[in-house]
Amino acid sequence: MRAVSVLSFGLVLAMSGMALPGETAAQSRVGVTSGTSGDPLGKPPAEAERVLRVGVDVKANEAITTGSADRAHLLFLDGSSLTVGPQARLTIDKFIYDPATKTGDLAVHVGEGVFRFVGGRISKTRPVAVVTPNASLTIRGGIMLIDVQPTKTVATFVFGVEMTVIANGVKQTVNRPGWQVTVVNGTAPAKPVQATPGSLSPEFAKLEALRPQPGAGDPDQVVQSSGFEAQNSGRGPSSGPGGVDPNNLGDANNALAGANSQTQKPTFIPQPKTAAPVTTQGGNQFGH
Repeated sequence: MRAVSVLSFGLVLAMSGMALPGETAAQSRVGVTSGTSGDPLGKPPAEAERVLRVGVDVKANEAITTGSADRAHLLFLDGSSLTVGPQARLTIDKFIYDPATKTGDLAVHVGEGVFRFVGGRISKTRPVAVVTPNASLTIRGGIMLIDVQPTKTVATFVFGVEMTVIANGVKQTVNRPGWQVTVVNGTAPAKPVQATPGSLSPEFAKLEALRPQPGAGDPDQVVQSSGFEAQNSGRGPSSGPGGVDPNNLGDANNALAGANSQTQKPTFIPQPKTAAPVTTQGGNQFGH
């Protein structure tokens, strides 16, 4: 499929939400591929696996995988975004969004890899859930960096209202930017600790583009140039709870500088208030 421009993917988003209430095909769309590097793959439940080019719809219960030279930036219909690093596996387990009330639910299962989630309208009123082989995470109104390995999960709270990490019946809550929680297989989550300067650099590097698709440009640059602030929760630490000082955030501030996704602003065509909510959910594909 030929890569499309930023203006085109805004139209794709609008068209995804304009279907009639009875159209199940339209309801299976949960977002769009807004940026890629290399050839990330997506496998919808009832369709053949295909390369996620810029502008390709993301479907409900779709399994997404990346190779060593691949990156993907996914933009959901509520304005949430997920940047997927190399050697990653994830499934979109649940997406419910009512454009009339701007509320819904979003749940993702990740098997491995590095991910950056930036909350949209759903996370403003309800936590977004991320399940890994080691833990269950939630993020409310902000940005979370997740490093999922076979034996452990490291979740870093970059900005927002709150991040929770649950494993073995124990829950840790983080609301300080730049603090993280580690969970090792079969154990309770460790107490939150502040990320040391430079410790997140390897994760940031994995989210940078290596080989953009022809005509797509650098994924982060494509998304940044689209301007996407109105729908997105992540507007930087200075606008966070209590007016956090962005000069004292260390690597958390670097995360915001590297994300670019917190400045996205898609063009949505408002739906009639009578439109049916977009509702999709199902089991994950990683045995949890």
